[in-house]
Amino acid sequence: MTNMAGEPMWYELMTQNLSATRPFYMNVVGWKIGRSPEQPEGVGDYEFILRQDGGLTGGAIQLTDEMLAGGARPMWTVYFTAADVDAAVARVKDLGGSVLMEPHDIGSIGRLAFVADPQGVPFYLMRGNSPEKSQVYDTASTAFGQCGWNELTTPDLDASLAFYGEMFGFAVNERMAMPGDAGDYCFLDLGDLRLGAAMTASEAWPAGWKPYFRVADIDAAKAAVEANGGKVLMGPHEVPSDEMILVASDPEGSTFGLVAPKKS
Repeated sequence: MTNMAGEPMWYELMTQNLSATRPFYMNVVGWKIGRSPEQPEGVGDYEFILRQDGGLTGGAIQLTDEMLAGGARPMWTVYFTAADVDAAVARVKDLGGSVLMEPHDIGSIGRLAFVADPQGVPFYLMRGNSPEKSQVYDTASTAFGQCGWNELTTPDLDASLAFYGEMFGFAVNERMAMPGDAGDYCFLDLGDLRLGAAMTASEAWPAGWKPYFRVADIDAAKAAVEANGGKVLMGPHEVPSDEMILVASDPEGSTFGLVAPKKS
């Protein structure tokens, strides 16, 4: 069974110094990060993020001087499934988005493109060649190191919801008012799959897609963030799903979230 169009199928860390960020995430999330013993054709020095259960969550890439000169920056980004990458890229442009990297094949792995929505938030489109369903995201899983939530912060919430609705069919079936004048927290559904939520960006929460990765103990993860050169930006605190979350940045400032079971 393959992934639905619009479903997250991979997460990628872009970093200026992989030798520094690699141990940070290994200590905080418990991943192994490195090249595969059987490195797939066409991926070069790309490194893979391996969970404790043996599954993959995504990959990590060190940005080159050329990439940095072209505007690339350290960040987390998400790959959304596309049945036809070229057609999806054309759709992005029709809806007011932009193309950062044109569609191209990656060895035997599949075809991908790097694009941005009309508000400038980047993401990948990918069609994998494997018939296997990607297991990088699951709201109900207990696989530590897997992504458990996707959060979009955007400077124009209504315009972004319209774009992703047209692009992938993301629907907002539930909203939650946030404190003060922060606006609504809009839950994003793709059919029966709850992908995450979208909210208005702010100085504290810049625009982008932010993945939340599962850990066993939120307090231990908080301590690991602080001990390894990162910064806790929010939390830990309890959320309505009876889980605990925190938001942090790594030593290069890339923002991500962590989610863990609530302590009894």
